[in-house]
Amino acid sequence: MSLAFRLFSVSYTFVFMALALFVLTVGILGRKIRWGYLGVFAGGAVVIQWLSMGVSMILYIAGAGDAAAESPLFDIACYTLTAWFLGWLLYRAFRLPLWHTVTAAVLGNFIILTTSSVMTEALDAYSPLFDRQHFLVFVRFYIPYTLCLAVACLASFLLRKSEFYRYFSALFRSRARAVLTLAVSYILMCTLPVLRIVSPDTAPDAKYAMFFFALIVVGMFLIQFAAMYTAGQDKIRTQEETILQQQAHMELLEELQQEIRAFRHDFTNLFSGLTLQAQEGDLAGIQDFMRKTSSYFDDKLGSEIAQMDCLNNIGLYPLRSLLATKLAKMRQMRMKAVLEVLYPVKDHPGMDTEDLLRAAGILLDNAIEAAPDQDGLVRIVLLQEEKQLFLAVANNYSSKPDMAALNRKGYTTKGRGHGTGLSSYRKIISRYRGCAMRTYLKDSMFVQELFIPVR
Repeated sequence: MSLAFRLFSVSYTFVFMALALFVLTVGILGRKIRWGYLGVFAGGAVVIQWLSMGVSMILYIAGAGDAAAESPLFDIACYTLTAWFLGWLLYRAFRLPLWHTVTAAVLGNFIILTTSSVMTEALDAYSPLFDRQHFLVFVRFYIPYTLCLAVACLASFLLRKSEFYRYFSALFRSRARAVLTLAVSYILMCTLPVLRIVSPDTAPDAKYAMFFFALIVVGMFLIQFAAMYTAGQDKIRTQEETILQQQAHMELLEELQQEIRAFRHDFTNLFSGLTLQAQEGDLAGIQDFMRKTSSYFDDKLGSEIAQMDCLNNIGLYPLRSLLATKLAKMRQMRMKAVLEVLYPVKDHPGMDTEDLLRAAGILLDNAIEAAPDQDGLVRIVLLQEEKQLFLAVANNYSSKPDMAALNRKGYTTKGRGHGTGLSSYRKIISRYRGCAMRTYLKDSMFVQELFIPVR
C-alpha cells in the first residue's frame, strides 16, 4: 500500500470519529447541528489525533519502547482534550453552561469510542482474511467507522425526539450535580483504556463486545434514571411554587371582592345623600358628589381592577402567576405597584420558561429591594410586539445607584445581605441568541429593560 493511501485511511477514521462525536453530542444537548462549528471541531479533532500519534512516534524513536509509545494513557489524554475542545465549542455555539456541554461531550465520547472499538475489533476478529490489503483495510476501517457515524446520527435523532435533553439539563441545576455527572461520564469514557492497562492480554471476542455494549446500556440507563429523578424533583418544586403563586392570585381576587363589597356599602350611603341634593335642586352639590365618587372609585378599586385586566392579558400562565405573587408582596409592604400590559401576551418567547421566570424574578426582586421603605414605587411594563417580547421594571430610589458597580455580585442600595446582583441575570441572558438588556436612570427611576425574541 502506498503512503498516501495509508494517510488517507487514517485521516478518514479520524474525521468520521469527529463527525460521529459532534452529531451525538449535539443530540444529547437537544440542539440542531451548526455546520460551521462542526467543521472547526472536525479539523481540531484531527489535529489532536495526529499530535497524539506524533508524540507516540517520537517516544518510540527515542527508545522509550513499545509499551510507552502505545500506552493507553495517551488515549485518555487524547480523549480528554477532544472532549474539552468539543465542550468549549458547543458552549460558544449554544450559550449553555460549560459544565453542561463538556459533560455531554464526555458522554458522547464514551459512546462513540466504545461503539467504534467494538465494531473494529469484531470485524478484525471475525472477518475472513484477504490477499488484497486494500480490501482488507476497507472492511476493517472504512466500514466500522462509517457505521459508527450512522449509529451516531440515529442515536442523535432518537435523543432529540424523546427530548432527553430536558432531563439531562436537570442534572446541571446545581454545581454538586454537575460535578457528579461529569465525574461519572468521565469514568465511563476512561473504562476502555483502563481495561487495556489492567488486562493488556484480553483478546476481543463476542463476550468482549457484549460487555461494552452492556456498559453503554447500563451507563445510559443510570444517567437517564438520575436525570429523570432530578427533573421530577424539580417539577415537584415548581408545582409547589405554582400553587403558592395561585394562592397569591386568589388572595388578590378575594381582596378585590372585599373592596367591591365595601364600595357598594359606601356607595349606597353616598347615593342617599345624592337623592336629597337632587330633591333640593343642588346642582353644584351633585357635581361635587360625582367628582368625589369618581376619585373614590379610582382610589378604592381602579388600580386593583386595572391590575387584574393586565394580568388577564398575559397568556403565559407561569409568568402571570409570578407577577401576581410579586404584586401581592408589594401590597403587603405598602408599596405602590403599577402593572401595564397593553396587549395580550400569547406568543412563546425565545427563552425557556424557567429562565424567563428566573430573569423576571431577579428584576422584580431587585426593584422591590431597591425601592424606598416609604413611598416606594415599582412600575412593570410588559409589551408583546411582532418579533419580540419587551419587559421593563422601574423603581424609585432613596439614594442614587452606582451604575458602574451594577455588575458586581451582590451589589445593593439596601445594605449588606439584601442585594440580588445582576451577574446571574446577565448569565441567563447571555445564553440566548437575540436577547438584549438595558439598564439606565431616567426621571429619578432606575429602569431595567429586557428584550426577548419571539419564536
